[in-house]
Amino acid sequence: MIRVLIPTQAEFLDYKDECKALYEKVQAQITDTNSFEFIISNTLFYLFLNDKNLIGAIYYFKDSDGKLFLNAFAKRKMHALCLECLKKSLDWFKGRIYAEAQNRASALCLLRCGFRRVEGNLFLKV
Repeated sequence: MIRVLIPTQAEFLDYKDECKALYEKVQAQITDTNSFEFIISNTLFYLFLNDKNLIGAIYYFKDSDGKLFLNAFAKRKMHALCLECLKKSLDWFKGRIYAEAQNRASALCLLRCGFRRVEGNLFLKV
């Protein structure tokens, strides 16, 4: 069973350090220059668990043009669970959602969740 936590929930603190370490490990690969503290304070941040094990996180934010983007990071070898988490989170938002895929696995995940490639590594879900 997949569970979702947000930073304002007390239980989030039980996973914060592990999630922060994962974020810092993959930060260059997801091309986010912001600190972990910044993203949990300034985005719509969702931490995903499989029972009590961290899967990863998805966070939504608006860019300078007001477009809604998502970014995500997860533990390795969790592709099926990542798909499930992404599909679940996409149900919470209406309208256009953009994402940039930095690697083949990310692009496949986006395509399987209904995104289409706009150009290069930019994807859009309508």
